[in-house]
Amino acid sequence: MRLGVTVRPTQSIVDAAETARLIEDLGYQSAWIADHYFHREAAAALALMMTATNGLTLGTAVMSPLLRHPTLLASLAATLREIGPDRFILGLGVGGYEFASELGIASPRPLRITEEATAIVRELTAGRAEVSGDTFSAKGSQLRWAAADGPVYLAARGPKMLQLAGRIADGVITHGISAAHIDFVRDRVAAGAAQAAAGIADGTSDPGSSGRSISLALMLDVEVDGDETRAWAGLRPRCLTMAAGAYADELIPVYGLDPEQVGLARTALRSGDRAAAAALVTDDMAKAFGLAGSAGRIADGLAELEQRGVDEVIISVGGSDAAGYRTQLTDLAKEIVR
Repeated sequence: MRLGVTVRPTQSIVDAAETARLIEDLGYQSAWIADHYFHREAAAALALMMTATNGLTLGTAVMSPLLRHPTLLASLAATLREIGPDRFILGLGVGGYEFASELGIASPRPLRITEEATAIVRELTAGRAEVSGDTFSAKGSQLRWAAADGPVYLAARGPKMLQLAGRIADGVITHGISAAHIDFVRDRVAAGAAQAAAGIADGTSDPGSSGRSISLALMLDVEVDGDETRAWAGLRPRCLTMAAGAYADELIPVYGLDPEQVGLARTALRSGDRAAAAALVTDDMAKAFGLAGSAGRIADGLAELEQRGVDEVIISVGGSDAAGYRTQLTDLAKEIVR
């Protein structure tokens, strides 16, 4: 199982490059960054992180085609691969919570939007794009240099998006660490892959997708602390958005959660009182999306995820400041990096 970690976008952009170097030195295999308008510019941070490292894979978790047109995403991905050949994964997702609440951006057809964006990125980095979509188009579009193609991962939680990832992507980025949820994800990704294989057989899918391996990348929060009670107390509020955010109700039992408790937390979150909502996050909610305790205890939990078929993890460590973040990152590496 490949080991990746997130780089906090709240730090200075120069510190992000230094953090990437630390992540590589500690032996992690990948570093991931989110893309939100209210943080430092992700593309600039990725370029600095790429130049600061030698073999570390970098990825986005995630970028949205509703903020950056797919042609720009393709150009960005190819540019980063020019700096670090074979070291960039483009993670795509339709949008963050701020899209509707702050930016007035709706995504009424997320599956179609995602499929069109992925097609443009793939065709453009392979040569010439000929996509005419409902939301995005690229007709006769070409990058004016010899661009490198590379992997595309899709952020997915619901069954239809998971199936789409299995059909068109190289990997899926998702949340939820229960055995039932991992099985749920694997089954639906496999169904999408079977659709792609059937399409290749009848000529309706791209033959280039034949033999494609689809990586299951699990994002999870961890809180490294030898005092387990304190560790879980630190983790619970960090799991608020995952536990009480917008996702299909059919996933509540898959995550192993109580619908009534989720409903209470959702109501508080939607009222705008995040503190009240965070207080309603239960231990069960935190355990559905993260790990807490000593570095050894977390290592055991990660080993279980590997046994369940997870291909890679994207770990977000805690810590109240930059020093705390680095300490948790270092302590965990001592237990999990081999």
